[in-house]
Amino acid sequence: MVGDVVVVADWDIDGVVSAAQIVYSQEVVGKYPLDGKRRVFLIPSTSKTLPFIFNEVGSLNVSHLVLLDIAYSRDAMFFLKKIKNLNIYSIYIDHHISSFIYSETIESLVDEFIVGKIPTAYLVYQLMNSLKISLTSRLKAFIKAASTIEGRRQKALNRKFIQLVIAVSKTLAHSRNREQWEKLIRWLSSPLPQTSMPFNIDIDKFIKPQKNSEDVNLFANELALRAEKIFNIRFIDARKTKPRYRPSAIASALYRIFKNPVILLLNNKEGKSYIVVKSKDSTAYTIALELYRKGMAIDIMGHQTLSYTLLRDDVDINQVKNFIRNIILKKV
Repeated sequence: MVGDVVVVADWDIDGVVSAAQIVYSQEVVGKYPLDGKRRVFLIPSTSKTLPFIFNEVGSLNVSHLVLLDIAYSRDAMFFLKKIKNLNIYSIYIDHHISSFIYSETIESLVDEFIVGKIPTAYLVYQLMNSLKISLTSRLKAFIKAASTIEGRRQKALNRKFIQLVIAVSKTLAHSRNREQWEKLIRWLSSPLPQTSMPFNIDIDKFIKPQKNSEDVNLFANELALRAEKIFNIRFIDARKTKPRYRPSAIASALYRIFKNPVILLLNNKEGKSYIVVKSKDSTAYTIALELYRKGMAIDIMGHQTLSYTLLRDDVDINQVKNFIRNIILKKV
């Protein structure tokens, strides 16, 4: 029996824009994932919160589930197994490294699986193009902006528009307001030429330098002094430092200083070493993936422009650096 569709997507702009394309395709065009116009239910989630939304998904009269921009994890595995037991047709589209690593496992759990080294919104956009679904100009603009924010190179976009989309993404990430999240998806997927967004965004709050960001920049400048060059990459061993800020924020600040890929070596609370790679292209993705394949890493996460790699306890850091050097040589 064919029912409706439920879309489960991440809170950020990549997840929102991906979800909006599916809503447009199903509710407006009536082409994907089902033929004919069907209702689409929307549920925001992260990989960690998937167990908490299962009952809601199960209570809906749906025949199809679309999972968007959510990294594969143990929680995702158990969630997908339960979905399979409900005989719900499942579609999984994502760009995180863990989803790439466990692609064979995912393929055994879902009916359709798309993974790539580009933002999820762009993966969905490619799918829409293959189905000859023509999207609205507003939706296309947000796809380009979301892809730019996620690290994909695009033709020049209006700077103020990019700032707006960044502010929208950060607003949703901070508030976790489900009503706002769904309103934005409905607004993006609407074929009507609406001009105003469904809620107000304080752009200045996210664009103007905040005191905390100034402190992160100062901390990054101190770390930058000890940077070691590996071709165009800057490698910084900060294991003896106790970071007062999020590793991703430090890596991003270092990237802004060097304008080149940055590798930050840190210790976690358990004293285990891990590296954070920040890049503009897929360098972060490639390094994490190759370290994992080589057996130097026991766990990886992130996506094409920002990756986290947990190193083996017995791995020698000099070996890691030499291997990274070889990775870069292969790319040249």
